[in-house]
Parts: sequence; structure tokens; C-alpha cells
Amino acid sequence: MFVSDVMKKFVLAILVLGLSDGTVEAKQFVSLKSSKINMRVGPGDEFPISWVFLRAGLPMMLVAEFQHWRKVKYLDNTEGWMHKNMISGRNTAVVVKDNALLYKRDSESCPIAKLEKDVIVRILEKRDAWVKVDINKIKGWIRKENLWGVNDDSE
Repeated sequence: MFVSDVMKKFVLAILVLGLSDGTVEAKQFVSLKSSKINMRVGPGDEFPISWVFLRAGLPMMLVAEFQHWRKVKYLDNTEGWMHKNMISGRNTAVVVKDNALLYKRDSESCPIAKLEKDVIVRILEKRDAWVKVDINKIKGWIRKENLWGVNDDSE
């Protein structure tokens, strides 16, 4: 019976790789809806949990889709599957450099704040190398190079 269960999972994994609904456009980002979300090694509840993410709003790169499951990748290249109900299309990013400066305008005007590494910001607007963000109701512009989770397109 155990061998049968292992074989079923193996066959399902092969099917997922071969019959996936397709790869998603490059650098499309989503964010986590809640503060405790399981990442699995495959697209289904029967697959083992590989990671548990504990921060709502954390951005994830969307890699692939299969039925109700989404394969995502985090900043550190951790990859796995999450149920589509656990992620949203809300635009967020994570600061990747310590003391990243936040400016009033999208030019190096006078800084209004310093953001620490791993802070989650909400993306409001993109303009060339600049991104307008909101963090705890403080709005300002930060250089795109200081963030992970920003699409390459401009809005």
C-alpha cells in the first residue's frame, strides 16, 4: 500500500511537470494574503510542506500555474507551490538594502526616511528607475534597485 501511494505521487509529479497549464510571464509578482501560508513541494495538499511563510504581504514571483495551485519563488530562490486562495495580486515589494532612502519626489530630493532591509512596502506607481511606495501611510519614492518584487514593466 505504501509503495502504491509513493507511485501515485511520483506519477502526479511527472504529470504536473509535463501537463502544466504553462509558465507565467516573466517577473509577474503576487503577495501573500495571510501571516501563515504553507509552501508545498507539489501542487496539492497531499504533497509535503517544504516551508511555512509567516509574513502577510510578502512578495513572491509567480513561476507556473496548475489548476488551483501556483508555483512561486521567493527572493532567496526558495520555490514551491501554494494554493491560489493564499496569494493576491496586491503589489508589494521587499527592501533588499539596509538604509535605503525614501524621497519626497522621484529624484534625489531631500530624503524623508531610511528603510531597513526586509521591510515590506506597497507599490503605488513606477517611473523609470523609481518606485512610489507606501509604508505605514508614509508615501515616497525609492530607487527600484533597492527593492525586490517590482515588475519590469512601467505603469
